[in-house]
Amino acid sequence: MKANFCPRSPSRCRNPARSLNPLFHNDLRPIAAIKMLNTADHGENFTARAETFTPKDFKVGPSLSMAWLMAVVLMVLGLLPLRAQTPSAAVAKIQTYYQQLMPTIQQAARLSVRERDKRFSPVFAAVFDIPTMTRLAVGPAWKSFSAEQQAALRDAFARFIVAQYASQIKDYSGESFVVDPQTTPESRGGGEIVKTKLLQPGGRTVNINYLVRGERVVDIYLNGTISDLAMRRDEFASVIAAGGADALIKKLQDRTDNLLGK
Repeated sequence: MKANFCPRSPSRCRNPARSLNPLFHNDLRPIAAIKMLNTADHGENFTARAETFTPKDFKVGPSLSMAWLMAVVLMVLGLLPLRAQTPSAAVAKIQTYYQQLMPTIQQAARLSVRERDKRFSPVFAAVFDIPTMTRLAVGPAWKSFSAEQQAALRDAFARFIVAQYASQIKDYSGESFVVDPQTTPESRGGGEIVKTKLLQPGGRTVNINYLVRGERVVDIYLNGTISDLAMRRDEFASVIAAGGADALIKKLQDRTDNLLGK
């Protein structure tokens, strides 16, 4: 025997769902279940997906109808997530960087190192803060260099890091990059850490993180923690100690020429 929730006679009792919401009439609309899927570990941004389900013999009662209406109101007011949030400027910068690199990486085997260098150069220039990176890589000695030496070092360093990357990317075996949509604040000097992964064939993963300030990369953390600039500073210190700024400029120029096969 079915329970009768209407205090009046069955002939005078209205559908409880219809009485709560005139938009329902006699149709029972599917219930929308909103789930936020965290797919950062699978190389995708956060996405919202609506799944509908209509269980067999499912009937809408007054309390469930009211809950459904409340969910709709919250969605309209923006209190429930319906779509992925727009990535931060720092995340968008790294995503664009990888997107611009990939065509050249995928064609690497058919390109000479000089051709790869030529294609990578404008990408690096648009993403990396070369003046800041050069100053940090040189360290305290930077202040003792003349303006002309500083300018020459910036140019030599910019050309060197592009040539180094171009010489390392020789072929493509299905590698891909994944960018975590969530950044970590850098408290020491400001900026954000953008975490990424290089996915290689065979399941190997390499963590590559970027320190971004003012929408420009100022450092790279290899394996997620090792500062690229800190390693270069140690290397440059001995060259500067032996011959000053001019020795470092020549060292970078010679290494660039060697990498490009001059």
